[in-house]
Amino acid sequence: GSLEIWLEVKSCSSKRAKHRSRLDRLDYYLQKTFCKTASLMANACKSAALLGDYPKELVDASYRYGKHLGIAFQLTDDVLDFKENASSLGKPVLADLKRGLATAPTLFVADQFHEMEVLLERRFSEEGDVDRALDMVRRSDGIARTNMLARVHAEAAMSAAMEFGDSVYRDALINLAYLAVDRKK
Repeated sequence: GSLEIWLEVKSCSSKRAKHRSRLDRLDYYLQKTFCKTASLMANACKSAALLGDYPKELVDASYRYGKHLGIAFQLTDDVLDFKENASSLGKPVLADLKRGLATAPTLFVADQFHEMEVLLERRFSEEGDVDRALDMVRRSDGIARTNMLARVHAEAAMSAAMEFGDSVYRDALINLAYLAVDRKK
């Protein structure tokens, strides 16, 4: 119930980065994404199911739906940050890089370009770092891998929604998961 949700929020607020390897960084990034975006969606969906007095299996499915929807949404947001048209995006382009934030595309790039490791360590803080990072992202499969991971999470959300009975509401949840990864802003 509400105590579980409070403990989860408390747990998210106490997480600290351990950047020993690329896998550690990606794992930390996904945990941060859960805490920042997906936990809100997961707990909102769970709360709605609890308030609707649904059975435990559907409460759990609601939580999984929100969790995976939130992660898919944030991964897609990471990709959109690399779009060249700020007016269509609704926020400044490369905002995360300019704030020194590592996102999934840059973490995946580090698998192909060792120089990205250096930029990640110094949080894109030196003159030209943002431009070099953008160039590496464009020359790599970082965007494609991030899109693929977002689709994996959207499909997991759809799978959780399939646990609900056949209805227009279930179909709307499935469509929402699809739209989370197919959006342009």
